[in-house]
Amino acid sequence: MQLLKKLFIKNYKDTQDPKVRLTYGTVAGIFGIISNVILFIGKILIGVIGNSIAIIADAINNLSDAGTSVVTIVGFKLASKPADSEHPYGHARYEYITGLIIGIIIFTVGVMLGKSSIEKIITPDVTTVTIYTYIVLAFSIVLKLVQMYVYLDFSKSINSQTLKASSKDSLNDVLSTCAVLVSAIIISLVDTTVSIDGIFGLALSAYIIVSTCLMIKDIISPLLGEKADPEFVKAVTDKILSYPGVLGVHDMLVHSYGVGASYIMLHVEVDAKVDVSLSHDLIDVIEHDVAEEFKVHISIHMDPIVIDDEKVTYLHDIVKQGLREMNPDYKFHDFRVVFGPTHTTLLFDVVTTFEDKTTKDEIISHLSKLLSDYKPACFFVIEIDRIY
Repeated sequence: MQLLKKLFIKNYKDTQDPKVRLTYGTVAGIFGIISNVILFIGKILIGVIGNSIAIIADAINNLSDAGTSVVTIVGFKLASKPADSEHPYGHARYEYITGLIIGIIIFTVGVMLGKSSIEKIITPDVTTVTIYTYIVLAFSIVLKLVQMYVYLDFSKSINSQTLKASSKDSLNDVLSTCAVLVSAIIISLVDTTVSIDGIFGLALSAYIIVSTCLMIKDIISPLLGEKADPEFVKAVTDKILSYPGVLGVHDMLVHSYGVGASYIMLHVEVDAKVDVSLSHDLIDVIEHDVAEEFKVHISIHMDPIVIDDEKVTYLHDIVKQGLREMNPDYKFHDFRVVFGPTHTTLLFDVVTTFEDKTTKDEIISHLSKLLSDYKPACFFVIEIDRIY
């Protein structure tokens, strides 16, 4: 893997550079085209000579793999395009689309293999196995293993769903070719009217279809919008909390438009008594530092909060106690109190999960009981935040 990188990828360690990512994808694609064409030629010759539907199907699968390698190169090329007026967030999601196309191609091959295998089971033909059959299939298994590890290593290096999909496809090919090899051995040893070739082909078809559906599901997920990586969220939060003057972080939203194109929006709490220009300068520094360290675009909303008013602190602690009684995982933020002659209004957001079914009215009812003796009476204005 390292030899491939050193020979063909300049500055291969700088994986955040779009040009380096493009080169990774191009090298992987060219390697896939060459290796799959070699396998196709060898298998199609053996399959036609031996009248083996499983080997012919395996050969066609290799040819389709060569086609997906072309799609991979095109996908990386499109994904490397810079942002423009029509796509201000860049084109990095083309990688996901490429992976989806590859998944559809593999699924189609699996269906075609199933159809051919059923036909072979219904109307079996004589299948001839020679020493060349074993040589070609064994060579195919070795080369496909090399393919798998190259794709997997490259996908980890640049965090690419497309190359990860190609790696899974190569693993499918290893398993399918192993099955073809086993069927060839059985055919050469057992004299039977049952189409062993067709049965193994059908089993391979089922495996390819199911595994491809799971792969497509993984590829579609980031296109729909996934929850941010908890480790990434924690790292960013810890970084921001490390600055003197930052009292809290909340309402973080992370939008990913592909690898290297993430946008973060969040709120940072600061002391309301500090001069607003100083707090604003602090926010500017944080935005610059986080953008540089994590290679993201970031926008921070500044929330000034009161931290040294006894009445506000008392009410804050009661709300904190009440929410913990309802759910130890509850958190709240943007806590404000408006004191009036007839009532006191408490305003804040409660952070909960999408799975939590507790209603806003239930929270207000519980907190109202805890503050029933407080005068003037407490009113609540609560917003429910979900953990994104």
